[in-house]
Amino acid sequence: MNATIESPGPSILTDEKIIAALKKGGPLTIEEMSSIPGMSWVRVFSAVDRLSRSGVVSLRRIGLGYQVVYNQAVLSPSGSLSQPSAIDAGTPLLD
Repeated sequence: MNATIESPGPSILTDEKIIAALKKGGPLTIEEMSSIPGMSWVRVFSAVDRLSRSGVVSLRRIGLGYQVVYNQAVLSPSGSLSQPSAIDAGTPLLD
């Protein structure tokens, strides 16, 4: 049996780069994340869309733009890991 190891797809690597940048630098705009080597505005936008739908990041309105915020996993009362909602994080909900 030949075992093959597949390398992670571009979307997984993009997600990991974005999460690492947010953990290191705090909230960032899409434009700021687009300046990360190897990233484009389209790749960042797609990843932020995907990550926000899964609850990993949220968007916070700042003036006329938005910042992307990393939602750290929290321990729920039942002891399982969950992502905080925008209300839990004190982040205003977007219309």
